[in-house]
Amino acid sequence: MSQSKIGMGAPEYFPAFDWLRLGLALTVALFHAGAVTDENIGNFAVQVFFALSGWLIGGILLDSDASALPRFYFNRAARIWAPYFFAVALVFGMSLMSEPADAHWFEYLFYDVTFTHNWFISPRIEEINADLPLRGAGIIFWSLSVEEQFYLFAPLMILFARWGRMPTMWAALAVFAIVLETFYGSIALGVLAAVLRRRFGDWHLKGMAPALFAAVFLLCVFLYARFPEEYLRIAPFAAVSAVLLLARAGKKSRIGAFAGGVSYPLYLNQWIGVFFAREIALDFPDHQLIVTVLLSVILNLAIASLLYLAIDAQVRKRRNEWFTPARGRAAAMIAYGLIILGGVGGLLIALMRL
Repeated sequence: MSQSKIGMGAPEYFPAFDWLRLGLALTVALFHAGAVTDENIGNFAVQVFFALSGWLIGGILLDSDASALPRFYFNRAARIWAPYFFAVALVFGMSLMSEPADAHWFEYLFYDVTFTHNWFISPRIEEINADLPLRGAGIIFWSLSVEEQFYLFAPLMILFARWGRMPTMWAALAVFAIVLETFYGSIALGVLAAVLRRRFGDWHLKGMAPALFAAVFLLCVFLYARFPEEYLRIAPFAAVSAVLLLARAGKKSRIGAFAGGVSYPLYLNQWIGVFFAREIALDFPDHQLIVTVLLSVILNLAIASLLYLAIDAQVRKRRNEWFTPARGRAAAMIAYGLIILGGVGGLLIALMRL
């Protein structure tokens, strides 16, 4: 996710978000390494990612007009697709080394390539299909589908719908998504916060607002402890509160930018370090969990750093020279086409199983 505006005005940067991203990606990695046993803690890290996207991407779109859309779609494709499709290819390719491709392999690959994973495969750990490739290493891809869907539908709502910039509309969408326990509630609250900022300035930094968000976050923790079954309705409010507490514009630093950049390949590929760490930890039966956690963190950070330098940083460095309006429009057409293909194909597969 870029923190720069594509509309008019000077670029804006939120330095704390770099470290927030890294912390969230590490939380997910620690969950899969076994250091965090509560599944919802790993999921909450994803919810914060969603609220962050709503705040940042919503802000970008609110500062833009329709003429900026080719650039917007091109930037999203350049930022998201190359690392993502590399991760997908790695998971599905590595799975072929242990078992041959079957119908499930092709079906799940279809959902991941078309960004429809979350529509047809449950993200809940206890409901993971045993046939997922590489023992479910790619289960996190569901969240990238949610993000991509947001990138495609938010521009249509914000730039072309009469009610797209109304706080009441985004509040209603958030309530609707949260009541139905979908994974769009945190994103909608993030956009709502961005819409309010465009109307009232840095309202989230004024007066008692930071204390209020801290109180909301702590209240959500208390409510989750008392009513864990209501997690999906509680998490979005905690997620957006965390984002707003850290949403302070400032200067970009090289170290922070690197930490934020590493978070994306770390999130996508955290299974690699966990896999090797678990194999090595077998030689330390008395300290297996500790060895697994420590080694997985070290290996994942090293692998993510290499992938960031090899893929993400190279794409980011060159995307301005690669951009043309025609390529931006092509990226949009491909993205919408993939979503439509995945949705229709997934429905047909579901009907065939009836």
